[in-house]
Amino acid sequence: MNTLEKSQHLAKARYNTYKRDRLPTLQEVLLRKTAPPVCLYNFYLYMRDRENIAEYLDFYLDVLEHEILCRAYVKDLKKLGLDVNIEYPEYERFRPGGPKIENDKIKFDTFISVDSGIKRYLSNSSRGSSNTLNSRAGEPSSLRSNKTNITSTSFHNRERPFTRDELRESAERIYFKYIFEGSEKEIILSKDIKEKITHAIEEEGIVQHKRDDPWIYYEAKKEIYAFMEREPFPRFLKCRAFGNMSLAHLTMRLFIGLFFLFLGFSIVLSLIFLDINPKTIRLWSFIPIFIGVKSLLTYLTKLSPLFVLLKISETTFFQFQRIMEPYIYSLHIKKGTKIFLQSLIISTVVTGIFVAVPGHRL
Repeated sequence: MNTLEKSQHLAKARYNTYKRDRLPTLQEVLLRKTAPPVCLYNFYLYMRDRENIAEYLDFYLDVLEHEILCRAYVKDLKKLGLDVNIEYPEYERFRPGGPKIENDKIKFDTFISVDSGIKRYLSNSSRGSSNTLNSRAGEPSSLRSNKTNITSTSFHNRERPFTRDELRESAERIYFKYIFEGSEKEIILSKDIKEKITHAIEEEGIVQHKRDDPWIYYEAKKEIYAFMEREPFPRFLKCRAFGNMSLAHLTMRLFIGLFFLFLGFSIVLSLIFLDINPKTIRLWSFIPIFIGVKSLLTYLTKLSPLFVLLKISETTFFQFQRIMEPYIYSLHIKKGTKIFLQSLIISTVVTGIFVAVPGHRL
């Protein structure tokens, strides 16, 4: 699935309204417990368009997909009355263990039960790279074989259990897409974690079944989560919780502001130096000056009072979403009101000065 298709899947997701009196956490965003403008879709767009590191979020979501697949396989084994410790010994053998893992499982089960749309997205999210993987020289034969990809239909309405080959293919797909040196979306990880993953994929396990358990990427997933929580996520909140405009629109507002300020100053200075009476005619310059000042303040604060009034937030250039987070909207209202009042005061003072200046014909 390419980047455009991935963003479209997230954009079509349905959102519940969540009432909170604080900013959301990264965990809540990833678990889809937030709504626009701080939802997973907006976070994905931010990582792609602003930070240019969407591959880190892609990796995290693809690992979640692999975990879904592994847990579904374990569930299938239990339904068939088979012993998981015999049929899939790696699942318990390599489990990091402890209450944290069980807690993660609960949170993860919440994640996959929130919305069927995100399930469809997750079950398709890494298939876009299969052609690239199959063409890479020196890869395991399992990747070069013509296996049927795991589709959303087979995941939710399958008539047969998953196979170990499918688990292995899923694990290898992530490895050759994000971990393998020179891969399509190579991510930066700690050297020891990268070496552990490489060893797990290429060497551990038996000949018939190399490792494909969900714990292969456990440490990498934790590291990527910590990275996103520490660096891009706070900037995302600052951008979306306290702003409502895209970069392209902000640039446009800068030029609009400068143009209208130039227009307003040109009008009022012309009236002054032509000594046009009555002086009150200079009040007409208030309109372009106000538009110019408001546009420049909008550019500086990254929030449009007009969008606040319409209760919308811009995702990409002139593409909008309704704001569905009450707390975020309250922040927008406060900031938008402040911007409007500042624009009004500045424009009034500047216009008043120009009106008071005596005319002088050149």
